[in-house]
Amino acid sequence: MKTTLQNQYRFIGKGLILIISLLVCVKSFAGIVPDKVQAAFDKRFPGVLEINWERQHPNGYQAEFMFDGKTIKSQFSFEGIWMETLTEIATLELPLSVLETLTCFYPDWKIVLAGKVENSKQEIHYKAAIQMELKLQEIILKEEGTLLIVGIE
Repeated sequence: MKTTLQNQYRFIGKGLILIISLLVCVKSFAGIVPDKVQAAFDKRFPGVLEINWERQHPNGYQAEFMFDGKTIKSQFSFEGIWMETLTEIATLELPLSVLETLTCFYPDWKIVLAGKVENSKQEIHYKAAIQMELKLQEIILKEEGTLLIVGIE
């Protein structure tokens, strides 16, 4: 009986060591991106050193970082092609047409986050996270104020 318990403990111990080793390996490779993705990032955002990379399956990679005092999230394909960048902005930096649309359609809601989205199609959109009591919605609008997407977070 003793040998059976000892064997079970050895087996469990080896399993735990394997799991811990795998977690350490995954953590150490989490921020590594292909050279072509890093090169595309460096070309677009020269001098940025502190980058939090996240793999965005099936789209590619997302880099989150600070640039000129603003939080930025930029997406690149697996091939290193820039796809879009979201820059956090102050509510007052939203175009007047976007603010008018938001106050018209959501008069009792408060804008809690705002962002400017630039994409590879040379389009500019604006994102707004709006809140009323415990409800939170994400709205994406064109520069002239046209609603594109309304989503619940």
